[in-house]
Amino acid sequence: MRYFTILWVFICLSACRRDIPLQGTLGHYQSSITAVRSQTIAIDFSIQYDSLFSYLKFVPGKVLFDASNQSFVDFPLQVVLLQMPRILVGASNKIGFQIPVKIDAKPNLAGINTGLIQAKSNLMFDFAWNWQDINHHQIDQFHVNYQWITKPEMRLMGFPVQVHGVVDPLIQRHLPKLQERVLDRLNQSLSPNALVSLLNRVSMSYVSPMGQIALRSADIDIHGLSFNSSGLAGKLLVRSALQVGDSLSTQPNRWLEMKDQSQALPFQVFVSYNNLAQVIRQSLHLKEDQLHIHGDTLGLHVALNGFGAASSAANMVIFPVLVDSTHLGFQLKSLSVEGVPFFMRGHVKRKVSMALQGYRWSSLDAMSLLKQNSWGLTWLRGDVQIHRLAYTSQGLGFTGEIRGNWELRK
Repeated sequence: MRYFTILWVFICLSACRRDIPLQGTLGHYQSSITAVRSQTIAIDFSIQYDSLFSYLKFVPGKVLFDASNQSFVDFPLQVVLLQMPRILVGASNKIGFQIPVKIDAKPNLAGINTGLIQAKSNLMFDFAWNWQDINHHQIDQFHVNYQWITKPEMRLMGFPVQVHGVVDPLIQRHLPKLQERVLDRLNQSLSPNALVSLLNRVSMSYVSPMGQIALRSADIDIHGLSFNSSGLAGKLLVRSALQVGDSLSTQPNRWLEMKDQSQALPFQVFVSYNNLAQVIRQSLHLKEDQLHIHGDTLGLHVALNGFGAASSAANMVIFPVLVDSTHLGFQLKSLSVEGVPFFMRGHVKRKVSMALQGYRWSSLDAMSLLKQNSWGLTWLRGDVQIHRLAYTSQGLGFTGEIRGNWELRK
């Protein structure tokens, strides 16, 4: 009798025990989520020459010049890249390019067509480089020269005949005009309008378990762009925001001159209830049909089946909670259990409540998703802070900032 009384008291105390609600700032209902404002972050940028040439599709076999598309050369002339260029960096921002090329030409000398002349040469470009930002940069002291790898020759009755004695004076006559045209073309190619296509060649979004991850269309500037022994380096200023969601609209990026500054990167996450349920299922090791979520002005309505007992069906209303600046959780508002005997309902309720109280989502989880990007963007040091939490009839949303140092290596 004594043991029966002790057991009965234990059951009563367990059934009457109240769990302390999870403490924090409750998320509130909104009809829609307001977009965060973009801010400017500074990114230490570098790109290896091999990656740069590949990105620009500057590969052997590329036609660098075709006289059929030009007006200042009055005979057929084509220049094709033979090997990857060699770049020499000197003092005072002096840069040298050596570009091995194959040349095919059919010049007219005194009105006589000489036939096909072929040669291989090292084209050499020397210049002084000064880049401050996207609108303030200059190429000075520009010079073009060449050095034969194999001297020009033509076929006469099937035999090779060297004709560099004729070709050299022809080149020297056109060289000043060629130098002027190349410099003009370089300056045009470095203008913001000409460089805009470089900003949108790489897709800045990818799929994650929480939805699409993307950088919002950005204003971009680059400061202090310089050549070194292995590639280009500078500082990127990017005004944007990181977004996570099911359907994200994308617009082209643009160049814009900006002052040198470094702010935190704003982020906005909107997780649909389907994706949220999937994340929780994985955390609690549930099957697809065991958990379903939808939301309205009363809170998040959760149907949880087979948890604590195979035949149990728990229905609850919960609120999202901002536990602290780096963690999210859920607070239980109401809970009912069906499908089990009355003496088992307290056990199922406690197990559901404990699982709910113990669940935490860390902002560091989001940073692990960011590391999956293929852009080359790396977050080095800093912290992630969540500022606001809300929910709609479609899903759960929260915003915050990512502080720290950024690198972009290619």
